[in-house]
Amino acid sequence: MNDVPPGETLRLGGNLGQRLLEVYPAYIERAPEALRRTFGMSLVQGQDVAQEAFLRVARACLAGRAAPRKHLMAYLLGAAHNMAVSTFRRDRVVIVADSVLAQLQDHRMPPPAADLRVLHEVVVPAIEEMAPGSRKRIVELQAKGLEDREIAEALGISLENLRVQRHNAIVELRGRLRRHCRTQRRKNTAVHGKGIR
Repeated sequence: MNDVPPGETLRLGGNLGQRLLEVYPAYIERAPEALRRTFGMSLVQGQDVAQEAFLRVARACLAGRAAPRKHLMAYLLGAAHNMAVSTFRRDRVVIVADSVLAQLQDHRMPPPAADLRVLHEVVVPAIEEMAPGSRKRIVELQAKGLEDREIAEALGISLENLRVQRHNAIVELRGRLRRHCRTQRRKNTAVHGKGIR
């Protein structure tokens, strides 16, 4: 992207540059509508993403980082799609139509009473029985819905350390909850047709 500063004109030379300029009118007509259908974005947002994707592909071609030989339109449409995905990931936007969202909220059901009973009578006491320390704190923070990065910052540890300690905490909790869990069947049992003689 450093090849052409944003304020300056992008000059495309050579055969590939000519092909990019020739395909641009059809691309800019097709891409925003495809993005609108796929991602539910407005036509204006689709045009912005499509234009930015075209400029990125053109700059990459100028720098020699990209050289689509055939199917230039498909290459550009793929670049626009990928840019839209990246944009939504970065902005953490969840695209859901309003009518769908309303239906989901109307049909949202509370967890069954049996699940809540198990949670409060079995799982919460098992967490409370854990020795005070970072493992217990990790489980408590995760139960509150915090993300890994937030938990690591709160405890002042690295993400890798967090993952290791969380794994150990889960192993500890499984041990405490073992008597409440169904035993896992072995693969070589009569149920699976093996072991019968």
